[in-house]
Amino acid sequence: MEQRKQNETVDKEECDLCRITYSIYSKFPPMPSAKALNAETGEWFPFDRLRSYSNGYRMAEALGYAWACDCRGRSEKSFDQHFRLTDQSTGTPLQDIPYRIISENGRSVEHRTDAQGRTVKVSGGQDEGVTLHVFEEHAPIDPEWDKYL
Repeated sequence: MEQRKQNETVDKEECDLCRITYSIYSKFPPMPSAKALNAETGEWFPFDRLRSYSNGYRMAEALGYAWACDCRGRSEKSFDQHFRLTDQSTGTPLQDIPYRIISENGRSVEHRTDAQGRTVKVSGGQDEGVTLHVFEEHAPIDPEWDKYL
C-alpha cells in the first residue's frame, strides 16, 4: 500500500485532529465506487476525493468536521455560516424552501430551509465563493400532461 507524506509546510500548522485524519485516509487504497458522507451537510461525495487532498484539514473539511480543527490561524482563513431566507416585506423566516448551495470548488448540497429559514452551514476558505439557488415550489404536474409531449 502506498504511503504519502503530508506537505511539510502545512504539517507544522496542523493540529492533532488534522494529522490523524490525514494519517487514516491517505493510507486507504483506491475505491472508485465508494462514497463518503459530509456529516455537516449530508452531502455524499466520491471517497477517492479524500485521497486527492494533500493535508488533513482539507480531508476534515470534506468530511464535515473541520469546525473541530484547532490549527493555528485556521479560523482567520475560513468561514462557517448559514444563509437565512426571509420574506422581504415582513422579515418572516421562509421555512421548508428548497435550495442548492454550490461552492467554487464544485461541492454542492440540496436541502430545504429549517423553521428559522436557515440553510445548512456552509464552510470554506475566505477566498472561496458560494452560490445559493432558491427553487420555487410548483403545483403538482397533471398526470394527463404526458399525452401532449
